[in-house]
Amino acid sequence: MKTLACLFAVIGIVHFAAAYSHIIDGAMADVRIKVVDDLGEVVPDATISVTFYTAPEKVDVKRGVTDAQGCFSAQGRCIGEAHTWIRKDGYYETKADPKFRILSDKEAEQRRKWSNGTVDTVVVLKKKRNPVGLAFKFWEYRKFPATNEVLKLDLEMLDWCPPYGKGRHDDLHMVFDGWRNPKDWYDFHEHLSICFPNCVDGFYRRTADTTSGFRYDYAASTNEVYKNELDFRFARVMNGVTNRVCLAKDEYLVYRVRTQTNELGQVTHAHYGRIGEGISQQIGLSMRSWFNKKDNDTNLEDARAW
Repeated sequence: MKTLACLFAVIGIVHFAAAYSHIIDGAMADVRIKVVDDLGEVVPDATISVTFYTAPEKVDVKRGVTDAQGCFSAQGRCIGEAHTWIRKDGYYETKADPKFRILSDKEAEQRRKWSNGTVDTVVVLKKKRNPVGLAFKFWEYRKFPATNEVLKLDLEMLDWCPPYGKGRHDDLHMVFDGWRNPKDWYDFHEHLSICFPNCVDGFYRRTADTTSGFRYDYAASTNEVYKNELDFRFARVMNGVTNRVCLAKDEYLVYRVRTQTNELGQVTHAHYGRIGEGISQQIGLSMRSWFNKKDNDTNLEDARAW
C-alpha cells in the first residue's frame, strides 16, 4: 500500500513539473522594429539589440543593425518582457519596450507564443540637431528661507534674490506655507504658490520622452499660451495622502522670462528655459532649471537630464 501511495505521489510530482506556463517557461515573441528619426525618416545602419527576458535573471539577446528600410527583426522566447536599445552616431540613444503581446494570456499559454505572426513596432531615434550649453542648476530639498512671504527667484542663477540670496533677476515668485501636527508626524499639509511677476512671462507643460537620451522638446514654442500661475499642494494624515496637486513624474515646464513686447503686444525680447521633470516642495524645494542665456533664442537642446 505504501509503495502504491509513493507511486501516485511521484506521478503527481512529474505531472506538476511538466505543467507549462507562458509567464514562467516563456512563449515565442516575434517583432520587427522600424527605427525612424524625429521627422519620420527611416534610420538605416543603427546598432540595435533586443533583450528577451527568459526568466527573472536570464535573457536572450539578439543584436544587429537596421537595414536600408530602418528595420530589424528578432525572435525569441520570453516570459512577456523585452527591451530594445538603439544607438547611432549623430543621434540620441534610445531605450524602448517593443510591443509584441497580442494574444490573450489564455491564447498565449495554449499556443506558446505571444502573437500569430510578426508584430511591427516603430521606435523614434532623435537626431542631435544643435546642442547648446544651457545654464543648468539644481536644488534638492533646499529649505525655504521664509514662509508666507514672497520669495524672488533668479532662474538663471537658481538663487533667491536679496535678502535671501545673490540673484540679480526677479524672474519668479514663490510663496510657501505649511503646517505639521506636533503630536502626529504623519499629519501635515504644504502649499507652494508660483507666479511670474511679469504678466507676459509664464510657462506651459510638456511630457518628457522617457525612452530617449534627450527627453525634451528641442525648442520652446512661440505659439503656446504661457500661463502665469501654478499651485502645488500636498496633505496627508496617518491613513494616507488626502490631497496632492503636482507635476506628474514625467512632466516638465517650459518657461519664458524677462519678456518685452512692442505696442502691438508682440514679443521683442525674452529668455527661454525649462524646469523638470517635476518640482517638489516636500521637505524642501527640489527643482532643476535649464536657462538659455542668449536673447530670443528658443533652443533648449541640452541633453543633461540629471
